[in-house]
Amino acid sequence: MQIDIPAHIEKLLFLHDALVIPGFGGFTATRTPASTDYVGGTVNPPAKTLAFSENLTINDGLLTADIADAHGLSIEEANRAVEVFVEKMRNLLDQREIVTLSGVGRLYKNYVQKIQFLPDATNFNASSYGLPPLQFSPIARSREVQQDTETVPNTTVPSNLSAQTYNPSPPAPPMPEPTFASERTRGGSNISTALGIFLLLAALSVGIWYWQHRKKTAEIEQTANTEIAKEDKSEKTETVAPKTPEIAEKEPVLTEDQDKAAKASLEAKEKAAREKVNLARNGRECILILASLSDKNNADKLRRLLTAENYQEYYQQNGTTHIVGIRFFYLKPTEIEEKKKELMTLTGVTYVVVKKK
Repeated sequence: MQIDIPAHIEKLLFLHDALVIPGFGGFTATRTPASTDYVGGTVNPPAKTLAFSENLTINDGLLTADIADAHGLSIEEANRAVEVFVEKMRNLLDQREIVTLSGVGRLYKNYVQKIQFLPDATNFNASSYGLPPLQFSPIARSREVQQDTETVPNTTVPSNLSAQTYNPSPPAPPMPEPTFASERTRGGSNISTALGIFLLLAALSVGIWYWQHRKKTAEIEQTANTEIAKEDKSEKTETVAPKTPEIAEKEPVLTEDQDKAAKASLEAKEKAAREKVNLARNGRECILILASLSDKNNADKLRRLLTAENYQEYYQQNGTTHIVGIRFFYLKPTEIEEKKKELMTLTGVTYVVVKKK
């Protein structure tokens, strides 16, 4: 019997906000309200957006129960049909193929072997299904200004006066309407003043921190240089003593092995002092491991990606396993967490191992 399992998945996503495919993963739906695109002039209806996760492995029984009811099968037979479908999908994904679930979306594996999901444009919100985006445009209004014409009262000329001698008095001009100047709002100026004070305090805080950091680094360098100078002085005072006529005769002569040991001790102390200075300037070294891959091609792709993003890569091969990561120097532990978040966002890896810090 041919069972169209993607059709059952599409139907159940209209009815439920979560659906698990046993042994493969699960879909979760998030409801989004209606949205307005003022640039494109459209109003989109409410919808449900889908997301896929491989961590949803607990069988909720929805898919097998729906298949069993629709085709008159038992739960065991429905489970076997789902297992065969999952096995086919995994084989296609391992062959770097794209699996298409009709009406739902497409599944594929990225370069770190994680399953990615690209949803279709189907609106799984049953209450707004089938509603197209609404187009709108602003309404242009024309405002007409009508000018009131003043009516001049008719004046009659008395009969006993001629038209040349009668001059009627003109009507009094209308009184201008009182106008009031609007009060100036000071809200904008207050906000600008507060913002300027905040930026000034922030700049002052950053300047104080940077000055203290430089001062602390200079003190550490000065202390390290002082220790080197003291150690050099002590070595010279121990190895080179003032020669007097009486002591010069009793001073033992150093052998070649003793001279080499003294030089090696001095070089070791100088190296330790240089490491202290380097630690004060650059910080401690940290190594983050992104993936341990058996395929060298995938490891090379990941290394090229890290190099293109200006990371100092870390690579180690143990037999057939290729370990890929990055190395960097840090001054504060919070910088390690920031690097881990950057790498997760860049590569899609959900867990980063700290090898050295």
